[in-house]
Amino acid sequence: MFIDETWASTKMARTHGRAPKGQRLRMSVPHGYWKTTTFVAGLRLSGMVAPMVLDGPINREAFEAYRDASFYLDQPGVIGRVGAERSPFGLPLNITDPQCSADALIL
Repeated sequence: MFIDETWASTKMARTHGRAPKGQRLRMSVPHGYWKTTTFVAGLRLSGMVAPMVLDGPINREAFEAYRDASFYLDQPGVIGRVGAERSPFGLPLNITDPQCSADALIL
């Protein structure tokens, strides 16, 4: 799993724009109160998993809480958790996957 983070800020709003000749451009933009929203998710070959949205920039405590959380998938026959993923730098990520019984997965 690859963990990715992105953000958007209201400070990125344009301060100038275009309007037809002779007309004023009237648009509202945030003024004085800048807000950042951060989005963190895990990416796998099967798609995006475990999304998290933060109101503000991400910090160490928020990332470690996300990293150490157990995300449960709605799968039949889950009997436990297996695996231990490691970062490219050799650090344990404390991420495990559900272990399912083969009989419950085969219809």
